[in-house]
Amino acid sequence: MDIGSALKIRKNKEETEEDRALALERAEEVHDESLVIDSHVGTLFDVFHERKRIDDETSEGHVNLARLRKGGVRCAIMGAFPPDRTYPLRGVRSGLEYIDAFQALGDVDGVRLALYASDIEEAADKDEIAFMLGLDGGEFLDGSVGSLRMFYRLGVRVLALTWNERNLLADGAAESVTRGGLTHFGREVVAECGKLGIVVDAAHLSEAGFYDLVETSENPFIVSHANCHMLYAHPRNLTNDQLRALKDTGSVVGISVNPAYLGTYEGSGLDRVCEHIEHAVEVAGPEHVALGTDFDGFTGPGPQPLEDPSHLGLLTQRLLARGTSGRVITGVLGGNVFRVLRAVIA
Repeated sequence: MDIGSALKIRKNKEETEEDRALALERAEEVHDESLVIDSHVGTLFDVFHERKRIDDETSEGHVNLARLRKGGVRCAIMGAFPPDRTYPLRGVRSGLEYIDAFQALGDVDGVRLALYASDIEEAADKDEIAFMLGLDGGEFLDGSVGSLRMFYRLGVRVLALTWNERNLLADGAAESVTRGGLTHFGREVVAECGKLGIVVDAAHLSEAGFYDLVETSENPFIVSHANCHMLYAHPRNLTNDQLRALKDTGSVVGISVNPAYLGTYEGSGLDRVCEHIEHAVEVAGPEHVALGTDFDGFTGPGPQPLEDPSHLGLLTQRLLARGTSGRVITGVLGGNVFRVLRAVIA
């Protein structure tokens, strides 16, 4: 090899390294400027059962304060898993027990319990992490709108209408035979959520129930953790028509990293998550896609290298490298779901 060729190779190598450094700097800038909000984590179940302390940096699983902070997460909506369906009329008791566990998190240094959208901004300004409480199923209400009002006064700000099965509000996504939508009581609950300032969550809701919600709700809602049915035909994932319907109500879907909703893929799990985000952005529009990891809502690591929240900065890097703009990424990381929170519970 002559001297000229060697110098050219060296120059190209230096340019490549410089490009990588600039790309990393840009990704860090976009991530740091974003109000990163995870619209669903399932960690409260382990906290409630005393399997985890949120401030224990050595804890197993996905979520703890150190990992959230390293990943730039400013707020996580904690979903409380619904009570055992074999014991009816235990919903209120179970909800109160979850609220007790959630409120104890407020005693942890660096944590703020968020009741309003402004609390999230204030927490970010003070370098705190905000947690907001959600209930993952109408089972908690025990058939009473009065229970909903009580839960609101105790700090609940998000309500998923169902888990996977049928309850008094609607059919869940796993009720593939009946395919029922919202009941009369379910519609009453949606209306009351609108009056109180509770965000309705359509994750786990049947497809018929989803469209009933689109027609019924006067407020935008969230699908806190789901992916794209076109990429993986899981009953929990949204069809293209459902994604398009989000535009009509100003609602958002939080793309999950739960392997159960990603489908099979070759190569990086990070790229597979990006594919779901990109598809949702293309079909629903960039203002209607968010991030709802479902970390600690499943066991085992997340899709490599997104094994826990500390690695969320890699998602920003990869989305930029694949051609998604910084503006769109900022919306996906939290801006879009924050818009919904501010509209409903400001």
